[in-house]
Amino acid sequence: MRTNYRVNSGTNFQMLSEDQLEELFEGVLHVLENIGLEVKHEQSREILEEAGAWVDGELVRLPSHMVKDALAKAPRSFTIYARDGNPENNIHIGPGRAHFGPGPTCPNFIDVETMERRPYVLSDVPIVAKVVDSLPNIDFCESLGSVDNVPYDLSALYEFAEMFRHTTKPIVAWSFDYYDSNAIHRIAVEEAGGQEAFERRPNYVHYCEPLSPLISTTDALNKLVFAAEKRIPTVFTPCPLAGATAPATLAGTAVQALTESLFGIFLSQARKPGAPLIIGGLMSNMDMRTTVYCYGSPEMALLSAAYTQITKWLGLPEYETAGCSDAKMFDEQAAMEASINIATAALIGGNMIHDVGYLEQGLTSSPEMLVASNEIIDRVKRIMRGIPVNAEEVGLGVMDEVGPGGHYLDHDHTYSRFKTDIWRPDLTDRLNWQNWEAAGSKSYRDRVHERVIEILEKEEEPLMDEKMYKELRRICELADERHKDEELDFDMFG
Repeated sequence: MRTNYRVNSGTNFQMLSEDQLEELFEGVLHVLENIGLEVKHEQSREILEEAGAWVDGELVRLPSHMVKDALAKAPRSFTIYARDGNPENNIHIGPGRAHFGPGPTCPNFIDVETMERRPYVLSDVPIVAKVVDSLPNIDFCESLGSVDNVPYDLSALYEFAEMFRHTTKPIVAWSFDYYDSNAIHRIAVEEAGGQEAFERRPNYVHYCEPLSPLISTTDALNKLVFAAEKRIPTVFTPCPLAGATAPATLAGTAVQALTESLFGIFLSQARKPGAPLIIGGLMSNMDMRTTVYCYGSPEMALLSAAYTQITKWLGLPEYETAGCSDAKMFDEQAAMEASINIATAALIGGNMIHDVGYLEQGLTSSPEMLVASNEIIDRVKRIMRGIPVNAEEVGLGVMDEVGPGGHYLDHDHTYSRFKTDIWRPDLTDRLNWQNWEAAGSKSYRDRVHERVIEILEKEEEPLMDEKMYKELRRICELADERHKDEELDFDMFG
């Protein structure tokens, strides 16, 4: 018998002490109660005032005790369901569960054939969705872009419809306003079998964000209130920029971001207690030489880690950032920055880790970056498993059988364990020089690009039945009626 034996079953790290977490949270409560936020949405101000907030024109302040009450109402755990019923593709939002996926709204795209940067167009959405659907370490789908060749305020709806057609993994949708939010939700509800069925098994997440510093816009809160009423799991994530739209200090940026996020928690729970909300914070620093929003900086990784730790401490689901880079193409810089921020995000334990596949400060996206990050995530997952230590794992009996001078290649222990205990790369090269030359002397970038083409050329069965396809088309055509006087130069369903 062994008593009082401590076991570490995986790897993790903590950035902040209990005292530091307390101090950050006290800072958030101070801002909410004494400084307040500008709320541009009249209905939200009415909801907040009725809930006990102090409302003075557009300025809203929240008493600390009421913020804590709202935190107690917000659900810590819930599930987003895969549309094909495959439980392996469900996303379980909860403590210690990390899920990776792309991000939305990049205006540019690296063309998979020419490898040139160009505007993101509607035909790129199926490319991203198919790649996501094929990658085992990418758990949810976002479009990686904002469609350029459709009416501006319908692009989010068209992206959602195309993702719905080409992946069965859970989708994170974004929108401009109530109208496309409603159309997107109608598609999801039709697929689920009605609103009640959707609430039991939600198949997508809605994304919206406030405006830093400390402003909640009409469009953002329209979407947040709509999602709360329909019980749509929602991401509410500010994007403060240290030194520009937030304090230059990282602790100050974290406090401001959490203030903006907890305002969303308070409003959603005031409107519909128990409404599922995932708070986020795409936080980074402004490069003072170039004025860009950095996606590959160590500060972004630090802010994401600190923010994740405090949201876990508060018992809230969290939307984190990783798998992205400031590089202009998938190259050595992109791989380095993505590796660091993926490892940091996984080690600290975020729930939904997005923007995998971003380049150029979120202005360009790349399927190659997505495929490479899939393998980086897989590598990090192996590290996260750690090294179990017990009598069987230590293997003293195996060592005794092999003895000095022997080898383990033909031992049953090796055959039974090497596939589970030792990570095997998919695209990473481990050939010797001669065999690498015989295989074509391909760089990692070459092999990643070939994998993207292989995925896209693979024949697939339709993921949507004819009835659902017709309903999806009908909903999009109704949305098109709002633009019937415009000359559209595309056919979405061609």
